[in-house]
Amino acid sequence: MITNDILASLRSIVGANGLKTGEALMLIHPGSDPHNLDAGVMVSPGNREQVAAVLRFCNENKVGVVPHGGRTGLAGGGVSTIGEIILSLAGLNRIESISATARIAIVESGVTLQALQEAAAEVNLSAGINIASRGSATIGGMISTNAGGMEAFRHGVMRHRVLGLEVVLPDGSILGDLSQVTKCNEGYDLKQLFIGAEGTLGVVTRAVIKLTPADEFTATALVACPSATHAVALLEKLQRDRSLNLLRAEFMASDYFVLAAANLGPASLAAFTDAPAYLILETDDPDQQAAQSRLEDALGLAIEAGLVVDAILAQSEKERNEIWNIREDSSVVDRVHPGGYWFDISVPLHALEAWLTRFHEAIAALGPDIKGLAFGHLGDGNLHVGVVGEAVQSDKDRIKSLVYANLRDIGGSFSAEHGIGVDKKPELHALVDPVKLNLMRAIKATIDPNGIMNPGKVV
Repeated sequence: MITNDILASLRSIVGANGLKTGEALMLIHPGSDPHNLDAGVMVSPGNREQVAAVLRFCNENKVGVVPHGGRTGLAGGGVSTIGEIILSLAGLNRIESISATARIAIVESGVTLQALQEAAAEVNLSAGINIASRGSATIGGMISTNAGGMEAFRHGVMRHRVLGLEVVLPDGSILGDLSQVTKCNEGYDLKQLFIGAEGTLGVVTRAVIKLTPADEFTATALVACPSATHAVALLEKLQRDRSLNLLRAEFMASDYFVLAAANLGPASLAAFTDAPAYLILETDDPDQQAAQSRLEDALGLAIEAGLVVDAILAQSEKERNEIWNIREDSSVVDRVHPGGYWFDISVPLHALEAWLTRFHEAIAALGPDIKGLAFGHLGDGNLHVGVVGEAVQSDKDRIKSLVYANLRDIGGSFSAEHGIGVDKKPELHALVDPVKLNLMRAIKATIDPNGIMNPGKVV
């Protein structure tokens, strides 16, 4: 239990305003998981020295620490329990510097992605990564889960965006590895241990993020394809087209698109051509008219080649937002069909059609009241898969097995963007190479011998 003496010690480190319990904590939204705040104690340091002092104290007293960013993770990585403390990084929210020349930003871990995007845009740069929860997801949390998003096929995931890290280790010591260059071969690249570790090895406090040139004038299209195979072929064709700069290629299988379009509107999109597969495509060009005409020409050729059935090009920012809303407001599924299960997987593009066919056949075998919905980032094969219907609650294990069936055999992954947390631990232990698991356990035992960092998560 967290005793009054422990609370007093923590309060002495972060000050009265840096410690929340009881009613004060109830005013904070738990985020994507209602159990994120179950510990009942939240400590909010204001700088790295306070983070170090908190971890040092907790390590000495064997108090579990659950780091929190924006609480947008979907794998239970931020879930906490009585006897632990929540370590919120919201107070470390400073953008220390942005260099337009070097194309880097040095930020604290509590900075939101949107804040970094807006600051980078002022010097015509971009964070090189984009996710729907940009307004609340923090850089530290995205590093800890190795977030991907819709631009990963162009710029990589967070692992590829991070040049340097500052991390507070469980004993309170601070690892300063804030390199600002891409080429830095100084022995083991230790920062990579903490990217994707979900706070189980230490707490990220600062990061050097590699930036990219900002998008220019964009052209956006909603495209209907005869199949997922045709969608993949279209992606390859557009990526090879040197007159285009393909920014985004988001995939939606028919069942998801029909549900989202019908409930999010407008009527013109809900009445769009019926097809097995849909894409949202976005390109850019230094000239707005050229961006529109070049994408239109490319899609005209794709229609002639049989890769596209129909297409709508957005003619205004309003129409662009309406198209993107169908993809980004995926919570519409939960509003229409509450209580479903969601999975975050990666499928190699050459196997996408076969996987979708097998998935929909397996879902159909469960009965007419259960639906399978799929959408995601086509460029890197990341699918968000939902299984909804009144009977899903009694069939969870069967549904998990049919979603994950053969993923490893075809070179895919059961965990694409949101990490392992607690939700995917059974799959990690059942599907991952046992030698890899043993190495992970050895690293955990070496860096966090008292097991205080995000207890019960990942390993």
